[in-house]
Amino acid sequence: KGMQIEPNAYAGTKDGFEKGYQIFHYTYGIEYRLNGSPQGFNTIGEWSLDKRHYGGAYPPPNLDPPPKQANPSTKWLHAAWNEAITEAGDTWPATNAMGTIGWRREGATADEIQKSALASAVVGSHWTWAGIKTLSFLPAGALKTPWGVGKWGIALQPKGLPACAPPGECLYIDFSGAAHHASFDLSAGTFLSTRVGDGEEVIGKRL
Repeated sequence: KGMQIEPNAYAGTKDGFEKGYQIFHYTYGIEYRLNGSPQGFNTIGEWSLDKRHYGGAYPPPNLDPPPKQANPSTKWLHAAWNEAITEAGDTWPATNAMGTIGWRREGATADEIQKSALASAVVGSHWTWAGIKTLSFLPAGALKTPWGVGKWGIALQPKGLPACAPPGECLYIDFSGAAHHASFDLSAGTFLSTRVGDGEEVIGKRL
């Protein structure tokens, strides 16, 4: 019996692999595209299980499962996380961190913007952030802020935000090393941003 295994999305594990090792050494982020193929090396996947996401907040319950094409070691680790969270019951801390979907945030493409009613309405617009000017939603998911450049796009399945549940839409607004989810009231010209991790809320107003 082997001492330990350190599998990633490319590992050729088989069903029952865990019986052949004493330790599952969870080292690597496990990164997949939603179509089931590995996302690549040194990148964040469309489906991502990575302990590094949770340095500032606990993972949420009921983590979305990996694609059905994922290897058995990925499915085993996902089940272990969910089992641990479930067994903790009410002692598991409340969190607004993302689960396994939504961490890949490369900026909205022109095609993604065109397909989203919210993104189409926001692209090219300018806003305040907590009363501070100016937050600009530029084409190709580029974001300009008083604190430097960032990225924006359509938020996929953000946890704990009812306004973002389908058919609703929310955007991610990421800059200065922080990730945010924002729900918009376009008729009022406002948005409410919630920071991933600590849940800090900020109101934005259209200029």
